[in-house]
Amino acid sequence: MKKFAISALVLLFFMAGCNSAENTESKESKKAVVHFTEPAELLTLDTTQEEDFTSFNAQNQVLEGLYQLNEKDEAVPAVAKELPAISDDKKTYTISLRENAKWSNGEPVTADDFLYAWRRAVTPETAPSYASLFVSSIQNAEAIYQGKMKPDQLGVEAPDEHTLVIHLIKPIPYFTSLLTFETFFPINQAFAEKQGSNYGTSSKTTLYNGPFILEGWEQNSDTWQYVKNPEYWDKKNVTVDEIQTTVVKSTSTAVNLYQTDELDRVVLDGEFSKQYKNDPDFQNQNDTKMGYLRFNQDQGKLLENVNLRKAISLAIDREIFVKNVLGDGSIAAEGFVPQNFVQNPKTGEDFRKENGVQQTFDKDAAQEAYAKAKEELNKDEITLVYLTKDTDTEKKTAEYLASQIAEVLPGINFEITTLPSNNLQERYLSGDYDIAFGQWMPDFKDAITFLDMFASTSGLNHVNYKNPSYDRLIQAASSTDAADEEKRWTDLLQAEQLLLAEDYTIAPIYQQQTALLQKKNIHDVVKHSFGSPYSFKYIKVEEIK
Repeated sequence: MKKFAISALVLLFFMAGCNSAENTESKESKKAVVHFTEPAELLTLDTTQEEDFTSFNAQNQVLEGLYQLNEKDEAVPAVAKELPAISDDKKTYTISLRENAKWSNGEPVTADDFLYAWRRAVTPETAPSYASLFVSSIQNAEAIYQGKMKPDQLGVEAPDEHTLVIHLIKPIPYFTSLLTFETFFPINQAFAEKQGSNYGTSSKTTLYNGPFILEGWEQNSDTWQYVKNPEYWDKKNVTVDEIQTTVVKSTSTAVNLYQTDELDRVVLDGEFSKQYKNDPDFQNQNDTKMGYLRFNQDQGKLLENVNLRKAISLAIDREIFVKNVLGDGSIAAEGFVPQNFVQNPKTGEDFRKENGVQQTFDKDAAQEAYAKAKEELNKDEITLVYLTKDTDTEKKTAEYLASQIAEVLPGINFEITTLPSNNLQERYLSGDYDIAFGQWMPDFKDAITFLDMFASTSGLNHVNYKNPSYDRLIQAASSTDAADEEKRWTDLLQAEQLLLAEDYTIAPIYQQQTALLQKKNIHDVVKHSFGSPYSFKYIKVEEIK
């Protein structure tokens, strides 16, 4: 009898153990996990350091500002509990912060966190290239950036822990949407100062207040995980538990991983876009991101010569390029401000349509400008260093454009240098290049986001372009004509014409359209037309039956 009782007891414990294991396994299997890829390494989580798309994207998932973009690209409250109260003269914004917004260590997100981050963004020693967003909008930011005032004199106040008052230098109709941009995100001062120069360089040296926290990342890591943040104020509306991310630079490798169900979403380049365009998982998304060539016009550089810049710009057949190389629905660029982005405030006409074609393929004009350039430079042959990222698409782009330009302009040679994102960024910022391929996605919904970075005083003007006439147009659009919509619109039209059709400062190549494969059970990967490329907060994972 005792033997039977003991055996029954053992069996009971065994069954209980099995049930426990099954329950654990069941819970694990019910976790909503997706597998994404990035084409380049994540460089930083410090919002005052970023200049690459992978960093922008990551920061937007793990950090959050006063406002965020929703599925319709509308600015909606995030750390702020409501839209701002705006003064009659439209120059003072009073913003109330929600009291349940927390950092991932449980501490509250306060107005002081924004004060610290914003002052850091305009202090000369710590200011990022994007300091221009503060300089052109908030009182005293320019003087602080120039070292003429102290950071605590920035035109922003915190009357209490949950109130922020912002004083603008002029009315800015898009200012609320600008506050969704990463450089305006908060930073916890005590945590950042404790980390020192290591702040934002790894998962462990970053504090989070967004929908996710980051795990498993250090600089140059090729994998990391976004994990649902248990301290996030809106966690009930975040239904995905984990996003596992892998850096995959080869499209063929990414497609293979997708086909073996190791990835749930992959972006396609030319040949794969054509191959999979009839696949049930294929999607094509509109985009406002522009791909372009950046010409280094620093003193002593060959591309300081405007005729050489003109020759190269007009030697590129963009229509053939987007068809033969990209093949993903991308549009041949006619200017730098993209199609279907902003419209004339009076007539409603699209900026791109109204301003027309600024650069296009013209073999005769290219060769004529090239002959003048060679004469002015006293050179028969010209060699230029072309910097690009080590991804499949950018390498193919570099090889094709170099070949096409050399065919139209005999005697011109390119030294194509492919580098990982972090090395490329260092080299580009040091000015050690002639041509660098770049991509630009608008920071906010206004044409000036494509144009003001080429003003001579802009921290983003790494091509060293200087033209007083251009500066005057940007200054007028930013200040003297800011309240007159029609005048301001005309300033911006003329600025683009001067930038591209007279000075050939850059060569826009294409307006990107994103071709991709995405599993049918993954929904609501929200893509934005400005600011950060994506928001993962809204992702839904349908259980596969």
